Amino acid sequence: MDTTDRKLLQILHENSRISIVELSQKVNLSRPSVKERINKLVEQGIITNFTIQVSMQHIKQSITFFTELSQVTTPVEKTVALLKHNPYVNEVHIVSGEVNYLVKATVTNTTEMKDLLANWMQFANVKSSIVLESPVENHLHLEVDQ
Repeated sequence: MDTTDRKLLQILHENSRISIVELSQKVNLSRPSVKERINKLVEQGIITNFTIQVSMQHIKQSITFFTELSQVTTPVEKTVALLKHNPYVNEVHIVSGEVNYLVKATVTNTTEMKDLLANWMQFANVKSSIVLESPVENHLHLEVDQ
């Protein structure tokens, strides 16, 4: 992966809907060259998905929180399946240390949050923090020569 690939990744990370024409202008390459590089990055597994970010407030899910699950009493496969298939769960991370899982979830109101946490308390110790503000989200920094 060279400097141009890194620059392409940085630009695509900021806006995956950018046109090939605009992208080729930003990296000073022809459209076919840019398309070929993107295809290679996908084939190599460097780019795994082209996605969007949704404003949770605009879809009426205004409470985002992180929960630490520790001393989990269910097997990993079952725990991951329970969390993965929960419509409120945005992210699940298996982590090291005293905590077993770090879960990010978004709900509409505190009643939904309370019910969700009560469900998790059946198989783990639960500690949560509500997000007040997220000044940095989904940040990617690649060393790119200017």
